[in-house]
Amino acid sequence: MRNSSKIILTICSILLISGICLRLSLPSSTPLQLAQPTPTQSVLLLPLDSRPVCSTMVQKLGTLAGLNVILPPKSYLDNYQTPSDRQKLFQWLQTNQLLCDYSIISADNLLHGGLLAARMNTATPSEEDELLKHLQELSATKRQAIFSVIPRLLVSDQLLPDRWYQYQLMRYSQLADMVRITGSFAMTQELRRTEAKIPAKVLDKYRSRYQQSDRFNLGLLKLATDDRQITFGQDDASPIGLPHASAVKLQSSIAAQQKQKQAQLTYGADEIATLLLTRYYLQQSGWQPRVYLHYASPEAEGADMPYMAVCVGAALRNQLQLLGATEVTTPATADLICYVNCGNDDFRPSAKQVQELRQMLDQGYKVALVDSSANFEAEELLLPQLLANNVQVNKLAAYAAWNTFSNSSGTALAQGLIFCGRLRQLQAAGAAADQLAALYAANLNFTAERILEDYYYQKLVHPQLRQKLEAFGINPVELDSEDKTATEQYIQGKLSLQAYKLLHDNLGRTPFYQQNGQSYYLRDLSVGAKLPWARIFEVELQVWTHTGVKTE
Repeated sequence: MRNSSKIILTICSILLISGICLRLSLPSSTPLQLAQPTPTQSVLLLPLDSRPVCSTMVQKLGTLAGLNVILPPKSYLDNYQTPSDRQKLFQWLQTNQLLCDYSIISADNLLHGGLLAARMNTATPSEEDELLKHLQELSATKRQAIFSVIPRLLVSDQLLPDRWYQYQLMRYSQLADMVRITGSFAMTQELRRTEAKIPAKVLDKYRSRYQQSDRFNLGLLKLATDDRQITFGQDDASPIGLPHASAVKLQSSIAAQQKQKQAQLTYGADEIATLLLTRYYLQQSGWQPRVYLHYASPEAEGADMPYMAVCVGAALRNQLQLLGATEVTTPATADLICYVNCGNDDFRPSAKQVQELRQMLDQGYKVALVDSSANFEAEELLLPQLLANNVQVNKLAAYAAWNTFSNSSGTALAQGLIFCGRLRQLQAAGAAADQLAALYAANLNFTAERILEDYYYQKLVHPQLRQKLEAFGINPVELDSEDKTATEQYIQGKLSLQAYKLLHDNLGRTPFYQQNGQSYYLRDLSVGAKLPWARIFEVELQVWTHTGVKTE
């Protein structure tokens, strides 16, 4: 084993030993096994790619919703820079679609082999036409949701020599869109000067991606029906650029064909399957939830967050529309409060926001916390403040703080609405206390996973880990087998310690649910961690919780 790997393992061991000293006693409770209900419907998911946020996370939310989400065999899906086996995926889709009540299908995975592959390869017109034909031939007796993603503004980091011209290509993209909008002669001249700085082959390849995407998406739009809903996502973008031009073209086509009910545009990518699953659940439940949007600062609603094509308020309203939810103007009339924190260079959450959220939870409101960060730093999040001030985080209906704003907001809205919807259903059916407690416990399990991944890993462990690996001469986005194993063990040690602290400092200190003199507590919280790909950008977690009950 290399010295670097030995050092990582040594650090990991020290951390685990140190954690023994941190134990605080939890309130006494009797261990309780809470049974989860058996899913009554099956949903087929052909994900955008194999990353956990696109696949297993959707599956976990499905379980919370009482839906059995079925994924393709792992061997069929992509693995980092190796694309999916598209032929096997489509055969799997054809075979299994009839066995499920609903299907959520990524066109990009079928056309390119995953999101990363879509950034590196341009499909041919014949490949597009063949896929469109196959999608049209899928069973019309089963409802489907198909989604396709407009290429992001930046080229793939793995694409050479294209990435050497990242800035010039981005500048070209924005200038081309501004010339389209304004017709400015001065901007046209600047566009020509920018073009001259980019090799013709690189520029042609960049433009061809959007041309191909436009052609395919316009063809996909023609397939939209009441039972075959089409959603177009806008991957990492900006308010101006070729992705914006593509989005405008799609919006115009949707309006011209009067397919606003059958096709929608949304501002994101990784969270689309999660939103579509939630929409299906809400439709099946016959429930149109009411959501109150509460911004942590007056500037948050109009804030332009990184990699977003629209401001925060517009992105949230778009997701509510996609879900079929209604925005309301007062907390008292809402089924769910979406508390929106957008930390940046000019705003850091403070005691004011802590007190606001504490009061909402104390008053019994169901709160989904979108904890977004412009610079992806822990100091810009609200959660650390909540933990430091002993706010009962176990009472949150949802939490998300990962990657872009739309990634976080889509996840938090999905979890919060599924939880509130299930609670509503159980209460209407006169469910027993243990059944309700089981739902609260399952939701808390998901919340704990998001806290451990979105906050502890992404904002604390990941930046430090990147520095350590680079100091040892290890590329954090190209780990070999030995370094990947050692890195996973390091992450496991760090997150196990954080899970321990999270349980004993907050989640297990107070009841997560109370009814009829019975108080339900979290007694144990443990986590398993691994890297799904040979890089440290994302981590795959499995969280286990154990509960107890105490008669007050």
